[in-house]
Amino acid sequence: MKRSKFDVLKIKTNNAALIWKDVHGIAPDAAATKLDAAMLNWQSELTQTLEIWISKGLSMTEGELILARANLGAVVESWLKFFYCVYYDDYCKDPITNSKGKMVEPEKATFDNLKDFSTGKLWDDETSDDYVWVDSVQHKRNAIHSFRYRNIGTPQDFLDDVEYFYEFVDNVLSHLPPIEDYIETYPTGYKWNIYFE
Repeated sequence: MKRSKFDVLKIKTNNAALIWKDVHGIAPDAAATKLDAAMLNWQSELTQTLEIWISKGLSMTEGELILARANLGAVVESWLKFFYCVYYDDYCKDPITNSKGKMVEPEKATFDNLKDFSTGKLWDDETSDDYVWVDSVQHKRNAIHSFRYRNIGTPQDFLDDVEYFYEFVDNVLSHLPPIEDYIETYPTGYKWNIYFE
């Protein structure tokens, strides 16, 4: 039986978390240490939580939609941080810097910094579909922090953004090194057949 797109997303996210959690001896030491400290299981959990909002669908209340937006924004930001932790050695050569010119660790970078920094790496420029989508997700996510009105779109807009999220995750995964070629033993819980049960 073919899995749903969302079930495939959950498996891809969990598989990535499982295989990148302990990459000592495969990845450069600094990147492996960075990934040791990353809460990759939270990335999986937050992805699974999207199902709450997907199942509510068009009947989401405005409060639920705000939480759905926060949830989606958190996982998008997490994927960006994860990407730069995987490529930590390269990141250190040309990092995000603060106003004093000091390097900002990828896990401490703001969503805005990560979005802009990814131009030329994960997408071409600020007019690319990925950049525009990430920018929109970021601004709608920030509605949870504000006492002033922000346009968070409709429940249908959120569901459309989840559809685009599948492509975003595939884009990030396609840019990762082929670690699977170097793993001798896969961790418990890793799923080989992601598309069919």
